[in-house]
Amino acid sequence: MSRRSTRALRALSACALVLAACSGTPETLSPMDVGPTPAPAGMPYDALDAWHLFADGPGQKPATGVIPYDVIAPLFSDYTTKYRFLWVPPGKKITWHDTDRWDFPVGTILVKTFAYLVDARDPKKGQRLLETRLLVHESATTWAPHTYEWDAAQKTAVRKVAGDTIDATWIDATGATRTNAYGVPNTNVCKECHGKTGLTGSLGGRTRQWNRTLDYGKGAENQIDHLEALGLFDVTPPPASARETLADPFGSASASDRGRSYLDANCSHCHGVVGLAKGTAFWLDWAHTDPVKGNPTDFGVCKVPASAGGATCGLGFDVVPGHSDQSIVPCRTDSLDNKISMPPVGHHLIHEEGVALLKAWIDAMPEAKCQ
Repeated sequence: MSRRSTRALRALSACALVLAACSGTPETLSPMDVGPTPAPAGMPYDALDAWHLFADGPGQKPATGVIPYDVIAPLFSDYTTKYRFLWVPPGKKITWHDTDRWDFPVGTILVKTFAYLVDARDPKKGQRLLETRLLVHESATTWAPHTYEWDAAQKTAVRKVAGDTIDATWIDATGATRTNAYGVPNTNVCKECHGKTGLTGSLGGRTRQWNRTLDYGKGAENQIDHLEALGLFDVTPPPASARETLADPFGSASASDRGRSYLDANCSHCHGVVGLAKGTAFWLDWAHTDPVKGNPTDFGVCKVPASAGGATCGLGFDVVPGHSDQSIVPCRTDSLDNKISMPPVGHHLIHEEGVALLKAWIDAMPEAKCQ
């Protein structure tokens, strides 16, 4: 542990002891009970546990004030299981937006841990924690990403700046043994999806991703309603039924809605009006892919790609309605060639179910010829 981490822990322990003395129960209060200890801006801790975000890091049990959450349509990350948490500094509010990303207050910490279940058919058999990523809102214009890699003993996680590779093996939901050279990203790579310096921010922190239920210990509860009950929004959100909501990409909704949700979660952070690929005029967010209100050209229908170069799989159009076999989109997502593959970062495996969904999305469109 670094000197800075040690000083912070000692200070926090002292505070905890004072509080405990006042309560008369010093044996029951630990540093974890008083919640997170954010690092000074630009000076991240060397060890994850110094942030005090977890009461039990290996067990992924959050500390006091750290809120678990999940999203409707997750970003594909090589079939990992993910655990997500939010911490908002006491007394601060999240600025609500119906469709845009929420504005989290300065000091907010978003936490995401990646793991492989030993056997996806039986989570009780345990898991291999890989990394925990933090996105820290350090100032009005700065979100700082930090990555912590878990050790082989699954006891501690230390900060990685240059990235790493973890050889992983697990059993998937079909009973097949899978392997992957899992990539812990270079910190700078985080900005390719989350935005460049000054524009970095949350990808999934918005109404349409959070409007779902989660068990907070008292049965299923809507996540947004839970945050509202904690007083974390600046206004009262509309009722759940009136909120913009994505479809579960692998649920029972139409192929159109499920495909659009998958694109919104996996592609729109780049292929959006403010993303790194905005110059392509190929926009894959929920609103632009609306088959009724949207402009089909915006989501690739009969569109000749603007900047794909030779990465077209020998095809002429991004999307040919009713003909996924003639469309560039599923071809690029079904490739690991670094000159072709989409997304270009963040995975080493093909998302087979995602490719099948994109094909179903295109094949469900009214058939048309592109010229």
